[in-house]
Amino acid sequence: MQITDIEKLPHTEICDYAHDKFVQIYQQKFREDGESFFTEQKAFFNAELTTGSYAGMLQRASSFSILNAFMSLAINGLSLEKCFTTTCYLECRSQSIGKDEKGHKIYANLAVLTITGYGEVLLRQRARQIKGIDNPVVVYACDDFKFMERNGHKEVEYSKCIPRPVGAGIIACYVKIIKPDGSYDYFCLDQEGMVRLKNYSLKSNNNQWCNALYGQQPDCSDIDTGFLISKTIKHAFKGYPKLSVGDGAALEADKDSDMPKEEEHTQQSFNSQPVTDGVKVEAGEDSPFE
Repeated sequence: MQITDIEKLPHTEICDYAHDKFVQIYQQKFREDGESFFTEQKAFFNAELTTGSYAGMLQRASSFSILNAFMSLAINGLSLEKCFTTTCYLECRSQSIGKDEKGHKIYANLAVLTITGYGEVLLRQRARQIKGIDNPVVVYACDDFKFMERNGHKEVEYSKCIPRPVGAGIIACYVKIIKPDGSYDYFCLDQEGMVRLKNYSLKSNNNQWCNALYGQQPDCSDIDTGFLISKTIKHAFKGYPKLSVGDGAALEADKDSDMPKEEEHTQQSFNSQPVTDGVKVEAGEDSPFE
């Protein structure tokens, strides 16, 4: 089936159209029951299309981008199931897909499987870039805290103030990253970083409003702790090798930037995506996905 034919498919029929290739890719990559994973993710995916937070925008998204987003679940082995450590979610973004005859950018609504910080941790564990991470620690002004670099290695000195004074302000959040060889690394999101992200949130909303979870104080000292922990995990791997997640997916961390880049989206079949972990997925000559 050609791209033009795929665009004629109703969004709720795309999962069934992709069934065989979805199951094949998942089973080849993860050596697990692809049929059960397909059935589970189809239910989650169609629920997002019809009643999810981005359902309205997704109705206007291209069917090809819907297909790519669904296939990204099989490529990355992530689930749309909602929980405290949700690994991904389906959203819709307005992205540049080229320029018209006068050089003006053309935008389209495209479905994207957005991978959260928790999903990124899982992918980096599978890629053997990290062994795991400790629970992030929120640091208050009353605590004893130093974040430093010594002999090329980041180090943390931390002592929690007990009891903590009422109304103590937040100054940082750090996370310990365990490497495969047993050594470790640290990432710290300090007030300067929080304020930078808050300003980007404001800028991305036309300077009208920003996420209320950043708090009311200019220095973000009253930021929501759960939100801060999520942000810390999401940005902990900025200096790590880039992950290949496929055309239909994107890392949530890439959304937070002081200088957002316009994304040029090219409509490529998910067959063109590299499959990591040493497994190559082949499509037969009679495959409708060619």
